Amino acid sequence: MSVVETPPKDEAPRHQATVTRTQQVTPKMRRITFGGAGLSDFETSGSPDERVLVRFPLDPPHARSFTVRRWQPSKNELEIDFVLHGHGGAALWAATAQPGETVHLSTASGWFKPPAECDWLLLVADHAALPAIGRILEEAPDGLPIHVIAQVPAPSEQQTFTTRADAHYRWIDEADSLLAELAAIPLPPGEGYIWCAVEAATARRIRAHLRRTSEIPAPRMHVMGYWREDKENWERRYAVVADRIDAAMGEAMMAGKDFEAVRDAVDDAMEREGL
Repeated sequence: MSVVETPPKDEAPRHQATVTRTQQVTPKMRRITFGGAGLSDFETSGSPDERVLVRFPLDPPHARSFTVRRWQPSKNELEIDFVLHGHGGAALWAATAQPGETVHLSTASGWFKPPAECDWLLLVADHAALPAIGRILEEAPDGLPIHVIAQVPAPSEQQTFTTRADAHYRWIDEADSLLAELAAIPLPPGEGYIWCAVEAATARRIRAHLRRTSEIPAPRMHVMGYWREDKENWERRYAVVADRIDAAMGEAMMAGKDFEAVRDAVDDAMEREGL
């Protein structure tokens, strides 16, 4: 029930993609452009936050899901921005990848689905979600009010995005709280849509705030955990209490609660267990 790393719906390796060039976007963000015949039948999901599962040429095998920063069918080119955080197979591969190297990609799936009648957007993201933020802004309608709250490890990681929207940015550093920033912002009038992609535990608390304090209806928001801090240790701790988490989910389902309410029950159980 916990949404983490948001893998695409179809994880099979459908497309071989070849590195054609690289670009340093910021000191800790590297853009890799892929091409090749294997992308000739790639199809976008249509969502600007769409992700693909990338299988890297590593031993042991290594795969992670990443946002499609840009897809240009006329050029048969796909771009992915990689955070260079200095650990993990994907980041280490991306730091040194050269033209001619290949990876395999799944089909694409996305989650950004604002209602047809939408007066404003609020985007909440950390460093890992900036590629999706960039694409959402680039594809946004003319003049749409968009407020961005983005957390980055240093001012040098702030980015400038091209957009036709009326975009406003609030950049915060890693010592600041995304939840506190969000809670301090009065939501604009009208019907909006909130999209949030951050670390999993932070996502859980932001979702609880939006549902219970701000009373945002489920169709008007999407909150997901892009990654898990100290994942290996978390998985060990989760294994110890998994039965209690499952019991909370089962109880909610047996009570006939809807998906969002069942997710509330699971999130609450995780919070009680310190996860």
